[in-house]
Amino acid sequence: MADANKVRFGVSNARYAVKGENGYGTWKTLAGAVQVQFAPQGSQNIFYADNMGYYVQNPAAQDQITIELADLTDQAKIDLLGYVQDATSGLLYEPINAKRKEFAFGYQVEGDGTTLRGVRYGGTLSRINETHNTTNESSNPDTQSIEGTFVGDTFTIGNEEVGIIGAACTNAGETHAAYDGFWKAVPVPGTAPAQ
Repeated sequence: MADANKVRFGVSNARYAVKGENGYGTWKTLAGAVQVQFAPQGSQNIFYADNMGYYVQNPAAQDQITIELADLTDQAKIDLLGYVQDATSGLLYEPINAKRKEFAFGYQVEGDGTTLRGVRYGGTLSRINETHNTTNESSNPDTQSIEGTFVGDTFTIGNEEVGIIGAACTNAGETHAAYDGFWKAVPVPGTAPAQ
């Protein structure tokens, strides 16, 4: 399946699925995606012998992610950051030692030829970065950004346990089963796409 793009632009359809005892739950929307940035972490270790790079050790895959949103919903704060909704007062509390939940992150990027849908597995988020500005005659909306780390997850492909940090597919070609099923359920490596 060839990707016919010259350029990619326009992130949308950001969503998350919390990991439970039986895998990832259903996708939930993270509306208002402004920017998503992945930064691979770690560097190669090169052992030199015989006046050359003799052995290269690649570190385990890990991505640092920054997600900029128009606003993070209360439900996402509860699901991903461990916030607590107080039924008595109606306030949404951020506990000091909030337990962050592991999740999968999905996103979509447009292109001039095809659309890409991607997922990262095994993520946790830090606290929200917020900036609030005064309004003026040409005010711009404030956004929230949140950083996290994705370390991947283990899946069975064939009869082998494989660590996977992410997956992606496009709507190129004539068969779109993986693309069409992407938002129906979190793609699970080693299984057929959701129908």
